Parts: sequence; C-alpha cells; structure tokens
Amino acid sequence: MGSEPMESFHNFCLSLHNTPLPGKGTEAFGIPLRTGESFFVPPMLLEKDDQPEPLVTLVSARGAAGKSTTAFELAARIDAPLWRLDLDKAVGATSLEYALGRYLGTHDVRAELDGRQRPIVVIDSLDEARARVSGVSWTEFIGSLGDLAEQGLRYVLFGRERTLEDIWVTLGDLDLPVAWWEISHFAALQCADYVDGVVKRRDPQTDCAAAEYGAARDALIASLRGAAEGAYADAFVGYAPVLDAVAAMLIRRPNFLQIRRRFEDAGPQAEGRIALLRDILDNLLKREQLKIKPLAEELGADATRTYTPREQIRWLCHFLDGAEPPDLSYLPSANTRQEYVKRISTFGAEHPFRAEHNWASPVFEAYVASVEFDGSVFSPERIVEIGHASGLLLDFVGARSDQLISESQFAALHASIMASEWAESMTSISVDEVSEDVYEVTFAIKRGPERPHVTRFDLMPEAAGVLQILGPLAELSVRSRGTVAVPGKPQGTVLGPDLFVHAAAVRFEGPALEFARRSEAETRGGDNDASVVIEVYESLQLPPTSTQLPPASDLELRVPPQLKLGHPWYEYRAESEPVDEASPDQKVIRFLNKLMNLTRNHGHSGERGVFIKKFEGRQPFTPTDFSVALTALVDANVVRIENDMVFLKMEWEPYRYNGKALQGQRQLTDVLDAWGPVIQSIEQRVSGR
Repeated sequence: MGSEPMESFHNFCLSLHNTPLPGKGTEAFGIPLRTGESFFVPPMLLEKDDQPEPLVTLVSARGAAGKSTTAFELAARIDAPLWRLDLDKAVGATSLEYALGRYLGTHDVRAELDGRQRPIVVIDSLDEARARVSGVSWTEFIGSLGDLAEQGLRYVLFGRERTLEDIWVTLGDLDLPVAWWEISHFAALQCADYVDGVVKRRDPQTDCAAAEYGAARDALIASLRGAAEGAYADAFVGYAPVLDAVAAMLIRRPNFLQIRRRFEDAGPQAEGRIALLRDILDNLLKREQLKIKPLAEELGADATRTYTPREQIRWLCHFLDGAEPPDLSYLPSANTRQEYVKRISTFGAEHPFRAEHNWASPVFEAYVASVEFDGSVFSPERIVEIGHASGLLLDFVGARSDQLISESQFAALHASIMASEWAESMTSISVDEVSEDVYEVTFAIKRGPERPHVTRFDLMPEAAGVLQILGPLAELSVRSRGTVAVPGKPQGTVLGPDLFVHAAAVRFEGPALEFARRSEAETRGGDNDASVVIEVYESLQLPPTSTQLPPASDLELRVPPQLKLGHPWYEYRAESEPVDEASPDQKVIRFLNKLMNLTRNHGHSGERGVFIKKFEGRQPFTPTDFSVALTALVDANVVRIENDMVFLKMEWEPYRYNGKALQGQRQLTDVLDAWGPVIQSIEQRVSGR
C-alpha cells in the first residue's frame, strides 16, 4: 500500500459522491449538527489503498489523532448519518439494519435502500465496539455490512489501524472494493489554526489576532519542531495532543513576550522532543503555582510549598479520577487547611489540564499518569486505559530513570506503543526472562525512514514463577522458563497479529480465544511466520472453543509429543523441536529461516528489516551464539545492522527464500549455491567459539 497525501479534506468529502440520507436522528445515529463551540481544522490524509468506486472507505489514525472529530465533520458535510458505536452498545448481525430502520422509520430497510442513490453511513468508534463483543458478534456485524452493501449502501469506517486491518481482510473475503486513508497530522499552516481554535474555545477573551500572541504561539511550535527528529518532526508537532499543550501555554492571558523570548532563545536543538514537551507541561504547573501566591500569603502559608506541581497533580486526580486529595500537613492549622480546600476548588476548576469534568487532552492525562506511575492513584485498569489513549504514556515514562515495572504497568505501556502506530510503522515488544522472576522488556517502534525508538525496562511479576500478560496480545514476543498466564475476557481473548510465546507452561483463561487476522500485504512484505505461535515444553491450557478460528498457516501450537490437544486445537498442533538437541547445521538453517520469515518492509520500498530483539527471541541460538551468527552475516555482507535493527541487503534479495517451506515458493535448496558458503561460515564460527 502506498502513502500519498490527498489535496484536501474538502476534496476527500467531494470524492465520496454522497446522496444525503435524511431521517429521524438520535445522538447515537443521525446526521451531526454543529454547535457554536465546534471548530474543525482539516488534518492531512494519506492514501494507503485506493479503489475505484469503493463501497467501503476505511479511515485510520493513531490514538488521539482526531478520528471522532473528523468522523463528525465528514458526516455533517456530506449529510450522512453518523453511527457512534461508543453510544450504541448493540453490535451484531442485525444491529445496523435495526438502527437504520429506526432512523428511516421503516420495517423494510432493504426496500427503502433500493430506492436510494448509493447513500453513505459513517461509522465511528469501531475499536470500542470490537473490545466489548465476542468474535461471533463481531464477525456477524462485519458480514452485515456486506449484506446491505448489496442494496447500494456505502460506508466510511473510522478506527485504529489494527481494528481496520481485521475488517479489511474480512471485507476482502466478501469481494467488496475497499479504499483506505489515514489521518496523519496537521500540516504546518494548520498547526496554528488548531492552536487558535483550542485557545478561543477555552479562553474566548484571548485575541488570537494580536501580534504578541502570534509570536508566542509560533515560537512554541517552532521550538517543538526543532527538538523533534527528522521527517517525524512534522508528525510530532502536528499531533493534536502536542498542540493542546501549546494552546494551554497561551490561555488565561500569560506574558506572551516572555514566552516568545524563552522559546526563541532556548536553543531547541539541545533538547529532545519529549524533554521539551515535558518542560512545557512542567512550566504550566509552575505558572499555576504562582497564581496561588496571594492566597498562600493571606492564609499565612509558605508560598513555595503551596500548590506545588505535585500537589496540583494530586488535586487533578482527586477531581477527575476520584483519587484521595493531596496531603496538606504543611499548612499551619486545621482551620487553614479547611479554608484552603474551599478556596482551591476555584483554581482547580480552571486548571489548564482540565476541561470541566475531564482531562483537557490525552497529553495531560498521560503526563500525570507518568508522574503517578508507581503510586496508588490510578487502578491497573485505569492506567491501561490511559495508555490506550495515546503513545505519550510510553514516551513520558520511558524518559524516567527508574525502570522497574509491574505486569499492569507493562500492559499500560504496551497499550501505549500500540496507540502510537501509524502508516508504515514497525512495532516490536519483547519480554525475556533474564534471571529468576526478572524479565527484560524492550519496546521498539520504527516510523517510516526514522531510526527506531527503543525503550527498555525490567519487569518483576507479582507471583513467583508466573508471568501474567494483562494487556494487548499483538506484536509481542515472550520467553519464559516458568508459566505465562493470560487472564480471560468474557467476550473472548483476542490473540495476534504477531504473537510468540515460549514457556514451560502457558495458560489461557476465559471462555474462548479469538484471532485477529493478518492481511496479505503483511505477508507479501515479509513476515511469513505464523501470526500466533505458542511453544511449550510442559503444559498448555486452552479454552474449550474459539468462535473465530484462524487459517491453519496462521496458528502453531508447538507442544511435546506426549501432550494431547483437544478439539478444535489439535488441527494446529506442531511438534516442538528441542533446541539443545538440534545439530549445529540444523540450528544455522533455522536461524536463517527466521531471518527470511521475519524481515519485512512494511509497505515501503527498500531493504527488509526486523528488530534484533525480535529476531533473537525467535531463533534457536543462545544469546552468545546469536551474536556470533549475526556477526558472521554482517561479515558476509548479507545483512547490515543499524539502530537496533538488522536489514537484509538489497543484493541478497534475489536469493531470498521462504523459510516455512511452503509449496510453490522458493526454497533454500533452490538458492543453496548462494547460501551454502554463508551457512558454512556461521557453523564454523559458532562451533569454534
């Protein structure tokens, strides 16, 4: 799939050629009506896959990039009903037909649609819907889209890339023409428009046309752009939550001249993008503390200890998340504390991090959660929810010096890196047991041509000998000498794409397993391994059923000969191969097979690559021998290593083969003349170490 920017959001709307579909709307299903406080700044749209006359148009975006806002604006502009699945909890085989029937006031929706000229329904919040329903309901729901498409109904579907990927594969099976676009970021000119819109909405008295305001705004944006990295600078600065932080600096009539001078003269190249963003947020808190100085003096309190940044964070968590209020023991008396609490509510209600009863933006929520990451303020479920909202939680936490995390914290960070995925990104999360009950966790993401961003932590499970995976089960490699447990979900636990677990024992709890589907484009780009691989050498516990079984090539359950698997899992059985008993030449071949299967280009031209940690975790050599084997490949000019990734050189692309020995595809034996000397070199180096 390519990635080309479209001319404008306006042209995107026109390209849909919609026929208005009026009806009796509700908040959950109807043509949206703009309010006086609404504002919309069109983001850049990247074309991932184009089709002539598509019946379905997918629109994806990373977390907090403005999917719902764009869905609302699109539906309003083209007079199409917007179906908000976050408000309508019914998702199944008849949900769409029922919702349309109520909207159109008819019991025969299909006959009604036959008389229309290819109208469109816009559907938002597909991620929320997928998370709360079973595989059966979800499959039936997607199938119902195809049923009504036969009556001429078209769709624009908004969701995260992972959710839409699964839908894309399913709709492809139904032979529906599907186009795919991505909401990327705000272009340079739109960044200022977005900031002005947020400022006007939150502080109508600010004159956004004033020269001193504009100079301060532009200095902030330019400083962030200068602190970001290469081609990703525009995508980072044009990310809505980042611009929300810029806007927060400009509300409540600050000293614009001081802001401009500070960010013009700060030398932004000296700071990284997240360090500078954190600095902006820290200064917002310090500015709020200065506002409380007269109150502190009136109450006879030390102004330097009153309403500190940490106290503000605790107040915000109290007001917005129901946490305990902050400790006020520094105040001189109980009466002083009582008066302070009464008066501080006014300041808390107008805090720049807050918008009435909610966080003003995911950037503030993620920043606060990173500060309170080790505390008891947020429940494990809530911290995962915050991680799922944007990629910023991992960015903020990754900059800290203390790197020991729990299982729930790992789940939150995993959710955060998944939320940061966008077009042409490569993601890898590995969890490797390095000593008794201590695991090394590596988060890695590569966006387009940028160098990978890698963050490492140590994880200590709550129970000895058991590692619980509480978060997403995608883009994940786990290696354990003990038990890996996956708590079940009532609607079914979704595995994949790209899940690898190697352990003594694996235990999947809950009523059923579901499997996310991987597109053919991913397989064509490389990554020929099974999408889900579970490898055990003692025991494997599986639910009794799955309502959405994957193709045989997408799931491998590698178990020892004595371990029996019941229905329907026995069809996916693969004999585990004891690594210690494999001969050196077998290990070398399996090592190269993994290189062939895992390297991918993820939709862009150029060398295929894989994260080193992912490659290391799925091949047969010990860490020491793996390093020797990889060095041998570098010395033979087969691969190159760059920033935590290994790339297959372009001159070796003609000798690429299928490492799974699939019929009809090139095998190692077909290119053995090229690979033979490489195999011999690796074997000699490993054996002679």
